Amino acid sequence: MTYRQVKRFLRVKSRIAGILINNILWLLFFGLGWAYTLRGPQFQVLFKGLDYLAFLLPATFATSIFQASFMGGISVIWDKQFGFLKEVLVAPAPRYLTILGRALGDSIVSVANGLIMLSFGFVLTTRLNPAGLPLAIAIGLVMALGFTSMGISIASAMRSPEGFQLIIGTVTMPMTLLSGAMFPINMAPQWMQVLALVSPLTYAVDLCRYYLTGVSLLNSMYSWLSREVELLLLVATSLVMMVIAMKMFEKTTIE
Repeated sequence: MTYRQVKRFLRVKSRIAGILINNILWLLFFGLGWAYTLRGPQFQVLFKGLDYLAFLLPATFATSIFQASFMGGISVIWDKQFGFLKEVLVAPAPRYLTILGRALGDSIVSVANGLIMLSFGFVLTTRLNPAGLPLAIAIGLVMALGFTSMGISIASAMRSPEGFQLIIGTVTMPMTLLSGAMFPINMAPQWMQVLALVSPLTYAVDLCRYYLTGVSLLNSMYSWLSREVELLLLVATSLVMMVIAMKMFEKTTIE
């Protein structure tokens, strides 16, 4: 199942080209646009010594993985409609292995999406640390496994791709904005900071930013929130979402 998901991604060259073009346009018009706007010593203090582009890039790496992994759940609905899922459900392999293989395959694809974006980011700024890339990839993979599992859980209970896409928009936008990806979360209202701590994406963004730039906003806000604690929370939530996905997939039926 893992091989199938990865092969399907690599087979569609237009999808890879589209991801690359979209990320380039995003970084050029949004990233560079705001980087030139938010210049000056006061913004250096706001972004903990980083320019805005260096502040944004590690977070965009994490959020692009998040959005791609969540979107992976829609393939479950397509497989339902085209009859492939029926063959999977009657196969002798345990269903939990099937869902793990699918989640891993979609997670690898999601991390590849993030790496395509980040490779262009290294061209735009010299503030990113290449030595931190392996750890950032590991963080991205852990997060992707969790959110891919969440997407599969939701898709397992749905029949309509349109309904699933509506849910994606409702969930991903507030989580992305609350993660501290685009602005320092420590400058947000208190109630927003509390909501941010509930989302595992917040910890993934902060960890990726730390490993690629050396800056951690959450640790400066809460001394108890060390990188080890952030990683533990991220792993725990991903495991919970994977278990839920297995349970939901066990109950999946094809009518």
